[in-house]
Amino acid sequence: MDPNIEWPLVSNVIRGHSTHNTFGMVRTYENGTPKPHQGWDFQAQVGTAAYAISDGKIAWLKDQGDYGLQLCMGFKFQGKTLYAFYAHLKLIYVTKDQIVEANDLVAACGKSGNASNLPAAEDHLHFEIRTKEHPGFGLHDRLSPVKVFGHCPLYAPVAG
Repeated sequence: MDPNIEWPLVSNVIRGHSTHNTFGMVRTYENGTPKPHQGWDFQAQVGTAAYAISDGKIAWLKDQGDYGLQLCMGFKFQGKTLYAFYAHLKLIYVTKDQIVEANDLVAACGKSGNASNLPAAEDHLHFEIRTKEHPGFGLHDRLSPVKVFGHCPLYAPVAG
């Protein structure tokens, strides 16, 4: 893992240890065709602290749609600007254009957007790595978080 990158939570593990909560064509529509999942769903109870994964700048905040309360921060990685995207939040502790450092508290995980009716056992932080602030649909303008973190914490938590 790049020395300038940190994990977003104190304990990072994919929700339910399920590949359906990882990046890629890992879900299916009702008709059986593959469906994309744009990021990782980290297991996280409501109120769990979420942190900046790198030094960077808060690009935008909003509260709408399937993602509910959202935060997007720009950061440098291997000479390129990428964006860390956090969704389904309860609270945001930063403001647009604020400069943050790795491990700064930026938000509290929640149940907003389409996560609002999930049972407590499925509470999570939806997290993406984007190549653009406002990506297209599907997997467009997104990278697998593995490209930044080096591996996926599918079965065992990784300390942040």
